[in-house]
Amino acid sequence: MFNVLTLGVLCSAALTGFGVALTSGLVGHPFDGQVPGDWGWSFIMMGVACAFAFGFFEWQHLKHRS
Repeated sequence: MFNVLTLGVLCSAALTGFGVALTSGLVGHPFDGQVPGDWGWSFIMMGVACAFAFGFFEWQHLKHRS
């Protein structure tokens, strides 16, 4: 069964994947002449930071559980 931390890691991985697709130009379109890659890099950074945070807390939880 999934717990909240595992779900957080999976959601942040999805956010990072969407950022990669947006950066590479596979999805989205420019808004007012902006490059979609700028938006994609933001999603990548947010997704990686969230994955690191959720992964760290998951590791701490598992370490103290045993």
